[in-house]
Amino acid sequence: MLVQNKSISWELGKTKIALFDFGAKQNIINSLLKRDCEVTIFPYDTPYQEFLTGEYQGIVLSNGPGNPEDCKIAIENIKKLYEEAQIPILGICLGHQLMGLATGAKTYKLKYGHRGPNHPVKDLKTGRVCITSQNHGYAIEDKTIKPEIAEISHININDNTVEGLQYIDKDIVTVQYHPEACPGPEDSSYLFDEFLERVRK
Repeated sequence: MLVQNKSISWELGKTKIALFDFGAKQNIINSLLKRDCEVTIFPYDTPYQEFLTGEYQGIVLSNGPGNPEDCKIAIENIKKLYEEAQIPILGICLGHQLMGLATGAKTYKLKYGHRGPNHPVKDLKTGRVCITSQNHGYAIEDKTIKPEIAEISHININDNTVEGLQYIDKDIVTVQYHPEACPGPEDSSYLFDEFLERVRK
């Protein structure tokens, strides 16, 4: 788990990505680097303006531990990113929850949490089911998602919890599971390809 107290850049690539670090896994960085990206990691309390300088082509909101409601500073900054960012955003795990909270949804504590590498998740648009790796104790409450803000894109087949959101009229996609899982499963690693396809348009 990372968590930097200053910004750090990783390698030089054709596509510049800003990673908002709430406890990011190293393999999020690796997944971007092997797709020809330069990744700059920003601490959890970075002011949102740092991401909107025009230097970056996309933003990733990382995973991380704990109760998302405790991340007050991050939620306020992500709210501003939702309102002002003109570049694609990808949220992963805690990043998914924080974007939900920033846009008016609520989270709740799961009785047991989702742990381990064998969680089936359904893409509601394609009908495709992926086996995913998960490690979280909270989820977004589906009934609190404002339909004018976002629509549910993925659900957990085991318990129907929200596993992904597509934001309306925004280039923002968030998922609850880990597309960067290492070791696998790697079923959902295509999400990085889809994100970068949007970034590079």
